[in-house]
Amino acid sequence: MSPDAMLAGFIRHLRVERGLSPCTWTSYGYQIRGYLCFLVGRGQTPATATREDVLTYLEAKRNAHLASSSLFAAAIAIRQFHRFLTERGHAPIDPTIGMKLPKFKQRLPEPLSVQEMARLLDAPIGDKFNHVRNKAMLETMYATGMRVSELLSLTLEQVNLENCWVKIQGKGGKERIVPVSQKAKAAILCYLEVRNQRLPITQATLFVNSRGQALNRGTFWWELRRMAERAGLHGRITPHQIRHTTATVMLEGGASLRVVQEMLGHVSVLTTQKYTHVTAEFMKTTCNKAHPRF
Repeated sequence: MSPDAMLAGFIRHLRVERGLSPCTWTSYGYQIRGYLCFLVGRGQTPATATREDVLTYLEAKRNAHLASSSLFAAAIAIRQFHRFLTERGHAPIDPTIGMKLPKFKQRLPEPLSVQEMARLLDAPIGDKFNHVRNKAMLETMYATGMRVSELLSLTLEQVNLENCWVKIQGKGGKERIVPVSQKAKAAILCYLEVRNQRLPITQATLFVNSRGQALNRGTFWWELRRMAERAGLHGRITPHQIRHTTATVMLEGGASLRVVQEMLGHVSVLTTQKYTHVTAEFMKTTCNKAHPRF
């Protein structure tokens, strides 16, 4: 089997069998293509690659001053690729068995304050299609803490406004049901009214552009940047920052870590702990209320 066929099979495995998001399997494909080019230069194939080949490739990436997070992502992709080849009988051995992954420090975005988030939510002003849609998207993200990929893949059938919940298709095809706030419900209803007046009901995707086509991540990022500028928010505002903000306000409002874990769709509560942030002021207030010596 050729290296290209191996890669195609690996991507199909990630996309169909494991149900990973397009963003994830596209990223894996990008990483593996670079690795395959490196192997060709050394006269090797994925079936004959050795641990020395893998380590040399990663060292070259490190010497090229690749960010630690990108180096970690490359190592993960290569390890998953070789594991797949070995399990499917396309390679005799897995050269990454027992190989330690590069270490990196995960830098989490600072959550927005309640005031900053309110300004962002109020940024889409007006009755134009894009403004009404953007308002609905922001309210939905903030209410549910969903990922941007989950937001953009939402269908009309996944949203139950009568009972105020949304069924989210998460990583690995796992589903979870998350409540929707009254403000998010009102924003979605307003958007649907404008959408139905403007477009025929032919697109199952909930959030679409003015031509009735499903939105992509690039468009959402561009719209978010414009809204952040309009709200007077400085620095880079990201979709993940909104998700992080949701987790923070939930915890500071008294929600348990377990509830936030279910809401965000994390397999392990340890992941939820990494994504949550408790402000020093809130910690001080809590200690004043709960600790007998404060």
